[in-house]
Amino acid sequence: MLTRRWAILRGKEDNLVKDLKETTLSFKKLGKKYGISRQAIHAFSKRQRIKRPKRPKGHQTEGCPLCQKLLKISKKPHSEFTSIRTIVKKTRGSMGECQYHLRWLREKRLVNEKFGRLHSKRIEEAYAIYFTKRLPISTIGREVGLKNFASIIRQHRAWGWNVPPSPYDWRGRSRIQSETQRRKRR
Repeated sequence: MLTRRWAILRGKEDNLVKDLKETTLSFKKLGKKYGISRQAIHAFSKRQRIKRPKRPKGHQTEGCPLCQKLLKISKKPHSEFTSIRTIVKKTRGSMGECQYHLRWLREKRLVNEKFGRLHSKRIEEAYAIYFTKRLPISTIGREVGLKNFASIIRQHRAWGWNVPPSPYDWRGRSRIQSETQRRKRR
């Protein structure tokens, strides 16, 4: 049995030595490539005293296409109010894969800490209307089907999200008009 394994390697020794010295492929992947077990590759590299190159630690964001897509999405205005479901849809990745890459980008501080934290599409739609149309909060809530959008905004402000104040008061009246009416009364 041992002689057969080494016989398989004899014709491929030069290529295997080159792969071991120049690539960071695992012994398992090299074993599949050459048709032998990972243990045989390991034993061969020990016997030949081959020094393997070190794998870079962590995730390399510069060469990762998913990380580049996430960085592109995060550069848009109000990107922290984008839900994780929309991010998954735009990047065409899986939920777990996107969360893994987002974690790396947050740790390296390449994206906002809040980016990808929303889980609700309705809240994302409500914020999109809030930033573009500038309607009263109660109207936005009814439009997207949220009864408690005002309390969601208060909660996000308490957590440190950058939510600008609404141009309307709690009754739905414009704050600008109410200020001018107060001045006229004086």
